[in-house]
Amino acid sequence: MKKTGLIIVLLLAAVAAFSQKDPEAVKVLSEFSKKAVSAPSVKIDFDILAYDAQEDEETEMSGTVVIKGDSYMLTLPDNLIRTDGKAVWNYMPEANEVTITEPDPSDESFISKPSLLFAMHEKGYKVRLLEQNAKEWIIDLYPEDINVNLVHIRLTIGKTLYDLRSAEYRTKDGMTLTLTATTYDLTFRPPAGYFTFNAADHKGVDVIDMR
Repeated sequence: MKKTGLIIVLLLAAVAAFSQKDPEAVKVLSEFSKKAVSAPSVKIDFDILAYDAQEDEETEMSGTVVIKGDSYMLTLPDNLIRTDGKAVWNYMPEANEVTITEPDPSDESFISKPSLLFAMHEKGYKVRLLEQNAKEWIIDLYPEDINVNLVHIRLTIGKTLYDLRSAEYRTKDGMTLTLTATTYDLTFRPPAGYFTFNAADHKGVDVIDMR
């Protein structure tokens, strides 16, 4: 679950974290965010490499996230998390168990309010255009609060479609998460009920309702 939480943080940062500092970087990321917000959804297939320097341990996994407003579905090898903005379902296929919680209205995080992904430009980070080439921009983000664990986030954005190519999330305690987007789709239209969990689709599922 620790790595799941870090993946959520990385996706949060990768999709929309920026602040009004370097004008050129802000311009790029503003357009990146604008396209995402106006799309039917943001669907990202990704590979994650997590390196823990303290343990000298690497973990690799793949997953998919679909985000639409305050709804999302995050699919990882060991669990599937989805929310419709009213409830959060965390389904563990191996145990055939789902835990249901309620978003906290006062919690300004991805878990409770995914739409905040696209409003993070208002506060929190300094940004710098590190480099660019004919195909992409590489932008570094630094937390304004120097006491947090984050060192930096490094985003690579494609120039033609303003698509996410990769994101690196590095912390002071030696954790580095590198996300590589294998697909970045702004055309997917989630069908009705896509962001809710239907127990009838999982025979014998153990439901733990903590609402």
